[in-house]
Formats: sequence, C-alpha cells, structure tokens
Amino acid sequence: MNPHDDYLWSKAGLGEDDLLRLERLLAPYAHPRGQWPEATLIAPMSAPAPTRHRRRSRHFRIAWGLAATLAACALAAAILLQHRLAWPEHRGWDVAALRGQVRMAGAPLRAGERLPAGGEIATGDDGIARLRIARIGELRLAADSRLRLEQTGSGRHRVRLLQGRLWARVWAPPGYFGVRLPRTEALDMGCEFTLESDATGAGALTVRSGWVLVGNGGGEALVPQGATVRLRADGAAGTPHDLGASDGFVAALAEFDARRGLLPADDARLQRLLAQARPEDAISLLSLLQRHPRLAGGPLYDRLRAFLASAPAPSREAVLRGAPGALDPWWNALPYPRAKRWWLQWLDALPAGDDAAFTGARTAVPERR
Repeated sequence: MNPHDDYLWSKAGLGEDDLLRLERLLAPYAHPRGQWPEATLIAPMSAPAPTRHRRRSRHFRIAWGLAATLAACALAAAILLQHRLAWPEHRGWDVAALRGQVRMAGAPLRAGERLPAGGEIATGDDGIARLRIARIGELRLAADSRLRLEQTGSGRHRVRLLQGRLWARVWAPPGYFGVRLPRTEALDMGCEFTLESDATGAGALTVRSGWVLVGNGGGEALVPQGATVRLRADGAAGTPHDLGASDGFVAALAEFDARRGLLPADDARLQRLLAQARPEDAISLLSLLQRHPRLAGGPLYDRLRAFLASAPAPSREAVLRGAPGALDPWWNALPYPRAKRWWLQWLDALPAGDDAAFTGARTAVPERR
C-alpha cells in the first residue's frame, strides 16, 4: 500500500472516526482549494528590513560594549600599577648572582636570599649581582662593587653605592628610587642609567633613557637620556654633555666647571666652548645658563637662541635676574621625553637580558681635584 493513498494524505478511502471528527471541527478554518496566493506558494520568507531605530540600537550596543571593555582594561591597569608601586616597609629585595663571586653580610650569597634593609652586598673581581628594586625595576651591580640597601617602602627606595659601578632601570614616578654617594644623590625620574663612583664619591653618571637629577646644594644637574655628567668628590655635579660631543667641547666644558663658572660672560675660553658647540649640545649650554644667569649677558644666550629657534625665546633681562621659570620655554624645547610623562617609557618595565646592563664602553671616573 502506498502511504500517500492513505486518507490523511489524499482523502482516498474511508477515514477513521477520530480523523473525520477532527476534519469536521477544522472545516470552518479551511482555505478553499485552488485559491492559495501565488506569492505564498513561491516567494520565500525574507527578514524585515532594518529600521533606523534598530540600526541605532545595534550601534549603541556595540559602543556600550567597547566602552565597558575599555573601562575594564583601565581598571585592571590601575590595579596592576597600584600593586607594582606598593611595597611593604623594610621588606628585603630579591637578589641573585649572575656570575662570579657575590657576598652578602660577608658570606657567599645563597639561592633565594633577600637583601634586607641595612644589608650590604659585594661582588668579587668577576662577579655581577642582580637585585629587584621592589616591584618597580631592576639593578645590576658590576664587579668589584659594594652596595647597601638603606631604605625601602612604598614610594621611596634608596641604596648607597659604597664603591664600584651599577646599572639601574626603573619604571615608576620621579623620585621613587635614588642612589646615594658620600656627598650627593642621584634621583631617578623614571629611567635607565649607569652610575660609578670610587670610595670618595668621585665618578660619573650616564643616562640611557628618561632623566636623572644628580647633585647636592652645591650644584645640581638634570641629565637627560644620551648624556653624561662628571661627579666630584665634594658632591657637586659638573655640567652634563651629550655623549656625541667633541673632545674639544668636553675639555672646554670641564675647564669651565673647574673654575666654578667664575669667568666673564665674554671670556675667550667661553668663546672656544661656543665655537665647538653643536645643536645637540644645547643641554650643556642651557645647564650653564641655569646655574650662571649672568652668562645671559654674553654670546651664550645668542647661541642658545639660534639652537632653539623653534621655541619662544625668554627675555635676556628675565634670565639675567634669575626670574623663576624664565628658561622653561627652552627646557621644554629640548628633544627629550618629559620627566613627568614617565609612563611613556614603558619599555623600562620589561626585564633586561643577562648581558644588557653593562654593554658599551666604561665611563672614565674623573680624577679628584
């Protein structure tokens, strides 16, 4: 029997009583045979065209989702940053020997040890030690060096370089980390730098990224990336200079620093310095003018004005009288990242390779004067 001969399919034959009863009940709702609309039989159902209201609602949902995602990311970043900057008071730092002999408290360093507040670490003639600066950075201590952790806690970490050379890289607000010498201190402004010193405090600082403030009341210097500065045993800092400065410029600058700036504004030695200056040496000239405003009365002011022509020039009179903020337009025109935007130096937050800290030539420690 063909199933399509069944009454349910083709009304052929006799239907069962229940089926006939159901047919009678539904008969008033039946559509007459042969009167089905062609469109109903042929045309497929299509989705209604989106209205402007629906499109607007969809765009709103997408925008709201993006905003919520960005807000969640910002909140997570804020929580991570707060965790990075926080540090329990007096908690020790993680320390490890990268190579050679490293001693702490007079004994060989053991795996997993921490350098406590007040503790000292020393390296042998072939040793290099790695210290985690809380959660904000990293420090490497070179061979034949000694260092003491003097203070550590949220917002303030200080070490003292007793002798030798260190490299540090920090990603934190200005002033969170500092290195003390016998009569001066180097304050990190969110950067990477190397610092070396003998037992008297004479040494040199070189900045690889960001800025470092170094010196004491007798002479401070703001040192930007790509620059170096000499440090004297009396704690005073020299004038920073670009690493690409000529030997003649560096020698003339050292002579000027040795005389503590006690030269007339039109002195022949200052003229020689200016004759060898390049636009990249503007950091040195501006630092001299910051320390010795009277030099604005001579050609140094004019040379700076030529080097920084894109910035509005401060009035010569304001500089001569040492007006606060008079030199700000020129400082802001220097081609270096702003110290207050330390978070843009995010590469400083990444871990360094084992040989990244002390690559390149060693900076000579100046002789004591």
